[in-house]
Amino acid sequence: MAGMAESVVKGGGSAADLGSIARSADLEQLFTRLAREWEEATRFINSMTEIVTHPAYQRIIGLGPAALPLIFRQLSRDPDHWFWALKAITGEDPVPPAARGNLGKMKEAWLQWGIAQGFVAAH
Repeated sequence: MAGMAESVVKGGGSAADLGSIARSADLEQLFTRLAREWEEATRFINSMTEIVTHPAYQRIIGLGPAALPLIFRQLSRDPDHWFWALKAITGEDPVPPAARGNLGKMKEAWLQWGIAQGFVAAH
């Protein structure tokens, strides 16, 4: 299984491989590795386009709904720029217009949505 995960991480592999990873215990490990790679590579980048089009971030989006609990867990720790991925995966945007640009309010809006949808445990 690790070989398949490495193949997908490096951009190879098929959609079937990705589906297998999404159903496996390796998903969290893959997500963690991709998130770390993305955060390290984009730490000093100011361009939102460059941040959200980074290959590791795009691979996280490619993990689909299986990644949502992991993204919400990261979001609860650090607001970072997970909003684009959440919107891409869910097709939703619970952030009210007045809260756009305010990371704290955006984080809270998404976490409330995640609770309502069952992706986040209520406090």
